[in-house]
Amino acid sequence: MLEVSGLRKVYGPDPAARPAVADLSFEVGEREFVCILGSSGCGKTTMLRMLAGLEPSTAGQVRLRDTTVTGPPREMAFVFQDYSRSLFPWMTVERNVSFPLRYKGVGKKEARDATEEALEAVGLGGRGRQYPWQMSGGMQQRVAIARALAYRPKILLMDEPFASVDAQTRAELEDLLLSIWQRYETTVLFVTHDIDEAVYLADRVLVLRAPAHVGLTVDVDLPRPRDQLTTKAHPDFAKLRSELFAALQGKERAA
Repeated sequence: MLEVSGLRKVYGPDPAARPAVADLSFEVGEREFVCILGSSGCGKTTMLRMLAGLEPSTAGQVRLRDTTVTGPPREMAFVFQDYSRSLFPWMTVERNVSFPLRYKGVGKKEARDATEEALEAVGLGGRGRQYPWQMSGGMQQRVAIARALAYRPKILLMDEPFASVDAQTRAELEDLLLSIWQRYETTVLFVTHDIDEAVYLADRVLVLRAPAHVGLTVDVDLPRPRDQLTTKAHPDFAKLRSELFAALQGKERAA
């Protein structure tokens, strides 16, 4: 589905400057849930913006279904960390969700049906006439996810989307995302700095080191479907968490 080859990003004209992203290469399979795990400042967001065609790379390439990404692909949707700035406060929830469908050239009835279905999927059925500022942070992030779902993307990029909500809301949104991923069979690339979140969600975790490059790849073989109690009590959960923690500390086995 997604192939990243030798991706590099250097800001400014000095070729000797320290790169924000250095020789980043990995692949994501169709319908796979991959988490990108890394500490703050390691280049995760810069990487994601290049994958989405929102920022040019200095070197390397990104290919989506064998097509080189040179701008935002029509098959891709992006959910940002700062949901409050990604939603239009002057638009109702339903208009926020349907807005990207104009870019896709979807007809009015199809757009209305897709919007209603997406809002139902994230538990916001009947809330379409409200405005984002009338909702809690968790609900606003659900609106952002619904907007991405209504677009019916083949691949969904998510940049630490649950980092700004409380722990209980975060757990609810994680479970919501897993149910949506299974229902829509979408490929997900999810960036986070939270080890537990990465283990809980992913089929595979890529550990990024600064400047952004893959330091370790860890397969997550925990049974699905997953839930917050059973999965996190599984003995392998603790083992995977320890392995990833060690990787972030620079003590992992060779990649």
